[in-house]
Amino acid sequence: MEYARLLSKYDYADLRIESGNKTVITLKDEEIKSYSGAFFGMSARVLKDGAWGFASSNKRSIKPAELLRKAESLASLERSTSSVFEGPQTKRHIKAKQDDLAQEEKVASLIEAKKNMKEDNIISTALSCSDSYLSSEFYNSEGSEIIQEYRYTYLSCLAVAREGTTIQRGVESAASRDGFSALKPEAACKKAAETARRLIAAEPPPKGRFTVVLDPEMTGVFSHEVVGHASEADSIASSESIFAGKKGERIASELVNICDDPSARYFGFYEYDDEGIKGERTELIKEGILTNYLNSRETAVETASNPNGHARAEDVFHVPIVRMSNTFFLPGKDSKDDVFDIRSGLYLRGMLGGSVDIFTGGFMFKAEEAYRIKNGSIEELIRDVTITGNVLEVLKNIVAVGNDFGTNPGMCGKLDQSVPVEDGGPHIRVNNITVG
Repeated sequence: MEYARLLSKYDYADLRIESGNKTVITLKDEEIKSYSGAFFGMSARVLKDGAWGFASSNKRSIKPAELLRKAESLASLERSTSSVFEGPQTKRHIKAKQDDLAQEEKVASLIEAKKNMKEDNIISTALSCSDSYLSSEFYNSEGSEIIQEYRYTYLSCLAVAREGTTIQRGVESAASRDGFSALKPEAACKKAAETARRLIAAEPPPKGRFTVVLDPEMTGVFSHEVVGHASEADSIASSESIFAGKKGERIASELVNICDDPSARYFGFYEYDDEGIKGERTELIKEGILTNYLNSRETAVETASNPNGHARAEDVFHVPIVRMSNTFFLPGKDSKDDVFDIRSGLYLRGMLGGSVDIFTGGFMFKAEEAYRIKNGSIEELIRDVTITGNVLEVLKNIVAVGNDFGTNPGMCGKLDQSVPVEDGGPHIRVNNITVG
């Protein structure tokens, strides 16, 4: 093939080609916007004398040789000592179905689902749905030829409720890798509206240190934000992560087992990453021991590890960087009743946002809703609950891990790139967390 001949003259080079179609639908109160169109892009990446060059174009007339020459020229301007872990030669074609519904049918379905948001006190609603079919081609100087076809459908729902001067919101998402027809927008819309309406009557948050129980969504987001990002090997190699130099050490309670698994059939699923490496289930923490990092070809060399298929790019116009896929806190042995078996504490459900400093380990998360726990029973609802703490302290204070499991899809941002992910876990109980 022409690509093999072009690429073979470089120490390392790869070529990525993407094409497909995408529909974006937004329903903001009574306003409806809809867009559908095809897309195309091509990029070339060249490693020359230890330096990277990258070039991309959205012109269908562009020639691969032209992009490779441009990337090579850009690499010549840099001074670096980068190298990559050699990968196997892989030839695969992974197929997916094309679009199964017309754009008008998708709009009509969302309009119907939005009727589930007509709860008392709801003053504003918003739905945003992105549905795409992607064909991604990968070729490199090692002789790999990988074509992957995927479907991505993601829906976010927002409901805003007001009573007097009190305003609260409910947020919910839904996702599908099997096309729009497999999406369940009605349930997501209804849950967002019900949450916003419930929170109007909730009590203000307490302050102090508490024993808390996290629901599967909170557990999953905690695992993703606090453990996953700190385990990305680009941050390890640059000593910007609190986990740098701690591989093989106990950093958590022996009840803690967290992994990242691109092969799991959730929203973050893929077979091969954007460097042509097969995505592998990677244990990050096993029985409290920091076991591994998430690696690209380059960071595998820098951290003396193996690449495990965690180099991802938002599209061909971005270079692959180390990213998560499906990040899970694995279930334990405790029943749900055992997890809640405390005299007094707080139960946190859903995540409304927050921030993490992976260098210091400090974090802040806001729960969508919370409840008081009294003698093992879930009692009155509380709103605007925020927890703060340090990663290493909290990981060691996990004292109960449920045998249940739930997940939540999302889009993860890093260095101005956004990729599909999913995270999840069981109910867990953590001692001595600051609430305020």
